[in-house]
Amino acid sequence: MRFYFLPVILAALAPFHLQGQMPPELVKAERAKILAGVTSLPKTGAPGPIAIWGNIAFPLLSAASGREANELAVAAAAGHGKGRIILFGHNSYLDGNAGGDHAKLMENCATWVGNKAKPRIGLKGVNATAFFDKLGFKAESFSDITKKTLGAYDVIILNAQNVTDTAQGNLLADWVKNGGGLIAGMTGWAFSQTSGGKDLAVSHGLNQALMPAGVAFTDMSAFDGLNTFQARADLPALMNASEAIQAIKKQSAGGSPLTPEEVKQSSSAIQVALAAQPPDRSNLRDAVTAALGENGKNGIVPTKTAPLTQAQHAAERIRLGMETRVLRLAASEKALAHPAHEAFPGKAPTDAPRISSEVKIDPTIPGWTSTGIYAAAGETITVTTPETIAGKGYAVRIGCHSDTLYHLDTWSRAPDICKTAPLNAATTQIASAFGGLVYIEVPGRATEGEAFAVTLQGGIAAPLFVLGQDDDAKWNSEIKKRPAPWAELACDKMILSVPTEVARTVTTPTLLMQFWKQVVEAQDDISNQTAERKRPERMVADVQISAGFMHSGYPIMLHVPEALEMVTYNRIKFPGWGYHHEIGHNHQRGHFTFEGTGEVTNNVLGMYVYEAVLKKDWLIGHSAITPERRKENLIKIKQAADKWATWKGDPFLALHTYIQLVQAFGWESWRAYLYSFSDTKFGPMPESDDDKRDQFLVRYSKIVNRNLGPFFDAWGIPVSTEAKAEVSKLESWMPAEM
Repeated sequence: MRFYFLPVILAALAPFHLQGQMPPELVKAERAKILAGVTSLPKTGAPGPIAIWGNIAFPLLSAASGREANELAVAAAAGHGKGRIILFGHNSYLDGNAGGDHAKLMENCATWVGNKAKPRIGLKGVNATAFFDKLGFKAESFSDITKKTLGAYDVIILNAQNVTDTAQGNLLADWVKNGGGLIAGMTGWAFSQTSGGKDLAVSHGLNQALMPAGVAFTDMSAFDGLNTFQARADLPALMNASEAIQAIKKQSAGGSPLTPEEVKQSSSAIQVALAAQPPDRSNLRDAVTAALGENGKNGIVPTKTAPLTQAQHAAERIRLGMETRVLRLAASEKALAHPAHEAFPGKAPTDAPRISSEVKIDPTIPGWTSTGIYAAAGETITVTTPETIAGKGYAVRIGCHSDTLYHLDTWSRAPDICKTAPLNAATTQIASAFGGLVYIEVPGRATEGEAFAVTLQGGIAAPLFVLGQDDDAKWNSEIKKRPAPWAELACDKMILSVPTEVARTVTTPTLLMQFWKQVVEAQDDISNQTAERKRPERMVADVQISAGFMHSGYPIMLHVPEALEMVTYNRIKFPGWGYHHEIGHNHQRGHFTFEGTGEVTNNVLGMYVYEAVLKKDWLIGHSAITPERRKENLIKIKQAADKWATWKGDPFLALHTYIQLVQAFGWESWRAYLYSFSDTKFGPMPESDDDKRDQFLVRYSKIVNRNLGPFFDAWGIPVSTEAKAEVSKLESWMPAEM
């Protein structure tokens, strides 16, 4: 039996008209059909939001983003011509195996997009033939996207991660337009990594082809801290950017004012939709500009002391967000300086000489290679490289402040200020509207074995100290006086990016970078990762970061006020906790980090720095691990009705468990535990959280020759009876304080 409710609407609303949105009662009815029998969908992996703006497009599953009230869609549906589309913000949602009601949801999705009870299903990049066969569908896998293969199916279920070819994207879109049903998923934020640095909005063939449908993948990430998506027939209409634009337009024309919640939701929907637009597609941006009218044209520049907030500057934020997205994706060789650059990252001196510089690139070190060159906002940098590396995944980057702030309720700077361009020819030109330090990005898959030279023309000399290459005398007499507004201090294990005024306070950069070298080497050593290291860690100071007081990653991000402590050797010995904490995050591995220890095992690694590098009492680093606080932990865990919930819900209480092990058995026991995962005599690597806890007990017990089962019970850490039995013949151990 075929279903005829939607094609009439599709035919009536097919052209792109903001005023012709699908009636809300029909949206609700269609969503209810897709979600029939579905209560929730587990979150798998790290999904990103789907952009929605089409007049026959609507969210399917959504959740509030972090602490914000606005909702983002992890799945969305749309009509396109005679056909239908459902997109998921992660490719793991295509096989029906996520648990919960996922299987029922995928059955419904296949029926809905196929527009018949049992459509013929073709699978590409998805291992789910047996799953759909079991449900009574006729399903098979195929390899090539051609007109002939598509014609054999009613529904295509597609892992879209690698469907970058424009011709293939157009074939799929035309097939849908003629009545096909497409279910596709991809991890949009990872596309740059999987494609060798390409931009999703510009380079993904399927995304480009789906633009007329008004639904697309984005390179954004979201949904941190979320475990499930609840199935709801009622979702905010303002999750569709076109609905949001219409609402803003009506308000601007004197209509009913939007509530603060509606303003947030509208702004969010528009920003997400803009994230999917390629630079040559302007109709959505034109619609936004028309709706805003004169609002937001006052040129307000966000600063730390006068930020742009969602509550007070919604129009200005939409306009600035639109500008920064366009600037990031626009042609690389020319750009006008954006007024916001003067507030951050700062205005380069106009009288500073623009120079030519040759930089050696080591292709065996992936990531950002510092050049010691600063690109002034709006000025073109010319990069000349050997022809042999053209098109090999290398890129030029302007700016180290890589955090994007679109999702935050307050902006202390423009939300996106970096610029990159692939090195696809012997000569590449690039300009940034915000300016910044210049880097050559070396791909992780680089195959060149020998170093090569890159020439950069048109930039400003920036302070760059390299341990082993420069000395303190040269730093103080010449390097620190270079005129660029940002500077770096580097060694083979760590690179610090700070304002030049901060860098100039340093008089002994050799001691400073020897210290940071030792910090990283200590964590490499204790975690058995020395052989894994391929590149230095990076720490970058920023006026505003995307999350937290600091956060880990490449680079580790921190706020500008902390930059002075980062480069002041005598102060960094104590407290210094946050830096070692974030470096510890970069050293965490899943096999020794289970639920409840994401903010714990990194601190164990950080405490080791106090022992091995600072040569101090390793318990002085944080006020939450003083003797008094540790006594409180013991009282708390003894009184807890649910010890496991208490333990995994309090990172510093959980850290006390590790502190007791190191106090009793020494740092060598922790080292031996982490090294045991590369020793086959301890068995295979853990595969689940339960397995990780079991192996924590068994491995550590065998290493210290004590039965730690009673100790784990005292803290409420659940382990299996089999694991306890495996160490039961060892002498039991319990710290005296317990």
